[in-house]
Amino acid sequence: MPVPDFPNGFESWQRTHFEVVEVLVYIRSLEEDNQPKTFDEALDQSATEDLYKLALDITNKFEEQTKGKKRERSLFDEIEDFVWAEVKSL
Repeated sequence: MPVPDFPNGFESWQRTHFEVVEVLVYIRSLEEDNQPKTFDEALDQSATEDLYKLALDITNKFEEQTKGKKRERSLFDEIEDFVWAEVKSL
């Protein structure tokens, strides 16, 4: 996995990563609600290596693209739109 260089500092990267994961978990729950699953599958909400990598990649991309830019909306709103766009482009 690529190591982040924290273009906006570690605190910004950490906040962004947390929010990216929140959105990815939300998206996953929407998709899983449409699929039948066993009780064991419902209990197992662990992430995969692919999901860890996706969260890291999206976090790094968002941080790099927003370097030095003034935020127009809340951090969560900007990240939510960004994550949805990234996921749709996969």
